[in-house]
Amino acid sequence: MDVKQNTVLLVEDDIDLRETISEYLNGVGFEVILAENGSLGIQKAIQHRPDVIVCDISMPGITGYEVFNMLHQINTTSVIPFIFLSAKASKEDILLGLHLGADDYIPKPFEFGELVKVIRRRIENRQRINEVNDEKFHAILNNSYSGTIILKGQVIEHANKQFADMLGYYQQEIVGNNLINFVNKDDIRAVSDSIAKCEQGAIKDFELEFKAIHKNSNLIDVRFKGSNVVFNGEKRIVSSCSSEVDVLKTASAKEGKKVGQVKLSARELEILTLVCQGLTNAQIAEKLFLSERTVEGHRARLFDKTGTNSAVSLAMWAVRNKIINL
Repeated sequence: MDVKQNTVLLVEDDIDLRETISEYLNGVGFEVILAENGSLGIQKAIQHRPDVIVCDISMPGITGYEVFNMLHQINTTSVIPFIFLSAKASKEDILLGLHLGADDYIPKPFEFGELVKVIRRRIENRQRINEVNDEKFHAILNNSYSGTIILKGQVIEHANKQFADMLGYYQQEIVGNNLINFVNKDDIRAVSDSIAKCEQGAIKDFELEFKAIHKNSNLIDVRFKGSNVVFNGEKRIVSSCSSEVDVLKTASAKEGKKVGQVKLSARELEILTLVCQGLTNAQIAEKLFLSERTVEGHRARLFDKTGTNSAVSLAMWAVRNKIINL
């Protein structure tokens, strides 16, 4: 089975050093993309999205610092590990590079073996971060009471069971399809425009309502909220979706155990669980793709319904009534 080579973008104006480093990195198994100046470096970083960028600082025209600053402002390139190379070896220069947010600073001259170690370490660190983020995304997908999907453009890359159930399908029937296939024709333009603007970065998130097409051909009202994120170094849109039917069905399933006269909605149960885990309103909002004000409203209703006045007393109430186990 072929193993994907890690890609290194080398931005270096010194042709001899550029070729020598490239030859050495190729020899130890890296695929190397070359850029002879900062402008080309920016273009190739955006085009190829390498696994790591190694960039000289002192170059004519656009300096290495400017290359870093430009790429750091772009979602898809801001997460790429960035290593500065420079003959400037003063403490101030090193601190400046690291203060900007670069991952490493290697002063010239250097041992090629040391450069390889740094590159591999930074790639491994990024892979671990990606794995953690991947786990978090799947945790959101699988544990949310709402329908949740991850979109690449308009294509559904991941969908949880709740989303599939909401539309009457199995998950495998949903994944890989264009979301627009499940949108009523009168709402296609609004959904398409919102996704496109979010993907392009014109807006960070959006919220709208549309009619979705159920597998039985019935139309259902859906509340849809999408947020622009970077997933494994690439732009994605994570969307939380719910319908009145879906919310009532989920709430009914979760409210089978009577707790006195207290009746909690699916969303309240979801927020109750996260409050008991110690999450703040901001953390809950980020996890569930809600506004902090919405979370505050649900939390206030939880206090009112349960007769509690703090996260601690709310958690004790939940444990005492066997709603959750801590």
